[in-house]
Amino acid sequence: MDRRSLLSVGLFAVLCCSPVLAASDPLETVEVQGSREAVRKQVETFVSEVTRADGEYIGRWDVATCPLAAGLSDAQADFLRHRLIEIADRVRKHTTDPAKPCKPNLFIIVTEDPDQVLAEWKERDPGMFRWKTREGVSRYAGSGPVRVWHNATEEPSDGDPVTTFNARGRTMARGKLVASRIKASVAENIHAVVVLVDARGTHGTTLAQLSDYIAMVSLAKIDLDARLGGIDTILQLFAEPRPANIPPALTAWDVAFLNGLYRISYTPAHQHMDLRARMVRQLAPR
Repeated sequence: MDRRSLLSVGLFAVLCCSPVLAASDPLETVEVQGSREAVRKQVETFVSEVTRADGEYIGRWDVATCPLAAGLSDAQADFLRHRLIEIADRVRKHTTDPAKPCKPNLFIIVTEDPDQVLAEWKERDPGMFRWKTREGVSRYAGSGPVRVWHNATEEPSDGDPVTTFNARGRTMARGKLVASRIKASVAENIHAVVVLVDARGTHGTTLAQLSDYIAMVSLAKIDLDARLGGIDTILQLFAEPRPANIPPALTAWDVAFLNGLYRISYTPAHQHMDLRARMVRQLAPR
């Protein structure tokens, strides 16, 4: 793909004059106010909404992310890449050297003509954006200016072969180990993500906000059309109707979600329940 012919650098005019956070700035750690029971109910709703398109398993990366941005100035692309690496390292408890070469697996494309980009990409690789279930690429496009494709597959959570069964002519993975009610037999691992940003829909957005939004929707398979209510989350960035106050970066809710997702040392049989419990402990500690 010819980067110069396909991708616009028009986002520079939108973002260059907006204040941005330095890549080294700490992630948002605002304390959530409210009773523990009220927070628990909000967490249940939040997790159910943002993961409702993910099914039984909640997809997460099992390899290091290596971001590659196209359609931005060199300075903007460098900021975006460093911010994504910083957030991934923080929630996954990793230490990544941004200067170390790596094979890109998180592609961010910023353009003023996303339909043309998609058309030309599909011509080159017809199967890249085809809807697939479980195996291959699945799309959580949403209705805003950001569209996301995750390459995620179900794989054994402990190295053993996956037990399968046939349902209506389709082979599916069995969700639990025969001898365990605690650990699931499979996990949904993300191997690559493509994020396509329509620059025309990002007016009024800072590069820091866009970077953190991309981090949230690429580190997890977020439903971009989730009903967020009054939750203070960077996912409100392109919500409709647009909230009066948009967070400048990842919020306590976002960090709690990502921490909960990536700090589970195994794949529990009830991922959603485990994730909710971890979020409540972080957002409303006793």
